Amino acid sequence: MRSEIIGGRPGKPGISRNKRWTLTSHRFVTAVAVGVLVVGLAGCGSAENNSSTSSPSSSTAATPVPTSRPPAAVSSTGSPAPAGTTGPSSAGTESEAAAYCEQQGGEVQTRLAHFGTNGDQADWLALGEGTSLCRFQADDEAKSRIYVDLQTLSSAEPTLAALAYLSKVPMPTSSGGGNPATGYCSKELDGSSTFGAVGAAGGGWVAKDDPDDVVVGLCVFPDLSFIDEWGLAYHSNGDIRGKDLTTAMKYRPGADLPPVFPVSSVAPTS
Repeated sequence: MRSEIIGGRPGKPGISRNKRWTLTSHRFVTAVAVGVLVVGLAGCGSAENNSSTSSPSSSTAATPVPTSRPPAAVSSTGSPAPAGTTGPSSAGTESEAAAYCEQQGGEVQTRLAHFGTNGDQADWLALGEGTSLCRFQADDEAKSRIYVDLQTLSSAEPTLAALAYLSKVPMPTSSGGGNPATGYCSKELDGSSTFGAVGAAGGGWVAKDDPDDVVVGLCVFPDLSFIDEWGLAYHSNGDIRGKDLTTAMKYRPGADLPPVFPVSSVAPTS
């Protein structure tokens, strides 16, 4: 077939109609390809933006964040609830535990921890908030006393303080050089009644209006239960101070005492 020559100018040859059509086709195809590429890139960017903006909401929906926590138990005086009470329990509320203390002939006290109680009272360092406990005083010649936390006294379930008292772990013969009740609490019962580094500063639980014991050394156990260290030390030998907690505590295991502490065979000598 013979190609028709078009578009020539003086001094420059023209091009055939078939060749012009071929060039036009190539330009059209190139324009279409560029357009498709631009649309494709725009679509990818949109997808990425949609993904990045929608991701947090879907993650939040899958793992909701709690907006509140159960309130911690607080005493009527604003101090922390007795050991182990962060809500409903077998010991009930602190007011019920306090009522049980009084039913057993005890007196509810609030004591504050202080450091440096071997020095001048003006220099005692108050530590944190107070704790509520039950104070029993015996009607004997010595007017002996014992102090126990409300949870240990009023709960039908055991605490470490209750188990230590009932087990009457034998107390070694004192070799001098310190408070034997403090040593008994830490070495034989794995409790603690010391404040700060070992030294002469001292520390204890203070009730300045107590007529007999302004400062008391409480043997505190890992579950935060406690009985005063001298009450535990005397009872290890069968001597009752203040009141026999064996009959005052709601926890009555009988012969089925859990073997948390080695059991003594010493009989009470109240």
